[in-house]
Amino acid sequence: MSQDLALVADIGRQSVRFGLTGGEAGLMPRDVRKFMTAEHPTFTSALVSYLNGLGLQDARLPSVLAVAGAARGDLINLTGSRWYISLSGVEAVLRVRPRALNECAANALALTLLPNSAFTPLQGPAPRPVEAGGNYVVIGAGTGLGVSALITSGGKLVPVESEAGHMSFAPKSPNGRTFAQHCEARGHPLEYEALLSASGLTLAYEALSGGKRMATPEDVTRNVSRDPACAATISMWVEHLGAFTGDLALAFGAWDGVFLTGAIARALHPQLMDPSFRRRMEDKTAFRRQLSDVPVALVNRNDLELLGAAAAYGTA
Repeated sequence: MSQDLALVADIGRQSVRFGLTGGEAGLMPRDVRKFMTAEHPTFTSALVSYLNGLGLQDARLPSVLAVAGAARGDLINLTGSRWYISLSGVEAVLRVRPRALNECAANALALTLLPNSAFTPLQGPAPRPVEAGGNYVVIGAGTGLGVSALITSGGKLVPVESEAGHMSFAPKSPNGRTFAQHCEARGHPLEYEALLSASGLTLAYEALSGGKRMATPEDVTRNVSRDPACAATISMWVEHLGAFTGDLALAFGAWDGVFLTGAIARALHPQLMDPSFRRRMEDKTAFRRQLSDVPVALVNRNDLELLGAAAAYGTA
């Protein structure tokens, strides 16, 4: 067994994926296995099951853990999960102190391992290579709204975590104001995540349909051509994502590219090709020309957390 072998993990709210990286096979994760949190009382229980399944229960393994939460301190609480991660407990199993990073930072680092075929361009300039010297932003629209950046510092790309999804937004359109009033009436903060997420789609539909509800966000995206309220919801969603994208490009100086990830963003690929997305993104009087040069692309992969953990191991 190569001494360069390491364990990587994507630890989410409902499941965890483990894989191996490093050694002669390179950084791309392999031997990937998924475990549901409902099936194991603790994270360590799932970890031991994975190791036993590969005959690695006695191995000494470094590790990188991409976690859905703030990667601070020895005890990490996972957002929306009954699990917590004890880095000391993981060290007792793997015999090496683990490294933990937020899942959004892992998403950003994953860009450095992806081939060009993983990126689907939207309107505007073609995507540029992700490499040292550039600044980039990653926006993950899925269960929640995650934001991270890759910033060049000291000649290398450094991931920057953020909680930008909780920034407030100002509605401009009649539908936007209707949504804002709906959020206020129900005690929802008027943050970007309140709209640009899976639950945000159903909340926005309820606001624009006069109180009707859709069971899942997929119901909203699938009924765009049949339900005017779905069409209005998606149109508002796309325009606000465009505005948010422009804000983040300015905030991080991400002149070299913005990358959209997550199941919701991928499902709305046709709608994101609408000129309204780019128009709202570039609607900044002082920097309209500079923003028109910023490429935006969808990332058509759903394993970015594991890839990012592997990339973090490779650059340690």
